[in-house]
Amino acid sequence: MTEAMKNLLIITVLLFIWAPAFLSAQGRGRAQVAEGNRQYADGNYEQAIEAYNKARSANPASAEVDYNLGNALYQKKDYEQAMKRYETALQKSEDPRLRAQTYYNMGNTLFRMNKLKESAAAYQQALRLNPGDEDAKYNLEYVRARLQQQEQQQQDKDQQKKKIEPSEYAKKLRQQAQELIEEYRYAEALKLMQDGLKRDETVAAYQSFIDRLNDVVEIEEMQ
Repeated sequence: MTEAMKNLLIITVLLFIWAPAFLSAQGRGRAQVAEGNRQYADGNYEQAIEAYNKARSANPASAEVDYNLGNALYQKKDYEQAMKRYETALQKSEDPRLRAQTYYNMGNTLFRMNKLKESAAAYQQALRLNPGDEDAKYNLEYVRARLQQQEQQQQDKDQQKKKIEPSEYAKKLRQQAQELIEEYRYAEALKLMQDGLKRDETVAAYQSFIDRLNDVVEIEEMQ
């Protein structure tokens, strides 16, 4: 698999959400959950949310209902509320399978919210509960790569901020030095810039110019 294909696969995986859960035959609100699941499967997320909320009223202790409600809210792009329902599902459930799926879906939700560090942490939790989850592994790898990219971009921005902006004096000095160079007066041009650097630290914006000029003067002195 090429790197491009792998990246495409990872991006596709990030869109995947674990399917809604079912309640046991004895579970209160089972009919409402079944209706919610049917509506969810048909893409009718508003109706699914309505049905899950009815199931939640009938069976407030059910982690599965909160999990399903989180999924429907995610599909409606209501990520804040989806996270609340997932967190509630985790508080109610000790089932490793449901907890692993919940953490995975939280990872996707946090990714959509651009909370990459939290997203990576959620995928890690999913993998602790289900080490064989290849989708979580791919997503974690992708998010870590995005974090590294963001870190590099921030470093580049910081470097840009640190870049010295020459003063008007420094700009004029640079022009004077260029005029001396055009008259082959390299040593005078170098001394002009070096003296200017002692007076105005922003002349350092032309440090590469000064270094090249110094090289020319050294070559002249060797002749």
